Amino acid sequence: MTAAAVLCGMALVARPPAGQTRAPMPRLGGVVSICLAVVVGSLLAVGVVSHTPLRHLVQMLPVMIALRMQVRRSALGALAAAPILAFWFVVMAAIWLFLSGAAHLVTGTFSPVEIALTVLIGAASLVGMIAVFRRGPAGSAALRLTGAAIFGLLQGLAMWISLQPAIASK
Repeated sequence: MTAAAVLCGMALVARPPAGQTRAPMPRLGGVVSICLAVVVGSLLAVGVVSHTPLRHLVQMLPVMIALRMQVRRSALGALAAAPILAFWFVVMAAIWLFLSGAAHLVTGTFSPVEIALTVLIGAASLVGMIAVFRRGPAGSAALRLTGAAIFGLLQGLAMWISLQPAIASK
């Protein structure tokens, strides 16, 4: 799943930046920031509902880093957000495939609230990815692709850590 997210994130940021005529992103606004905030809030809610707040806190750390970069209007914010949003979209798609019986990339039991939160996370991720693609992150092609790979791997690492026995059930 991490590899798919990294590749998707790299594809999203491969497009050169949009023209410089667009208005600057508002300090606390922007579609990508809102989408990242929705993912953070939804992951927190999943942690509460599933009684695994530590696990979900670890999973959302890279999302919070990307959100902070976006809020601070960092030129690298969009390239950090792209693979992270792609990662969460891929994870949500894997859950939906499991719930529909089409594939067993993930397993588990999901309450109705958790299922609703997967829809929210998936929708926010998709909208955020589209916004990143339309906007085009700043920086050279090498920087954009390297940054996407790093942030995608960081999100994958956070997921892996959250699944370790010492954290998984907490």
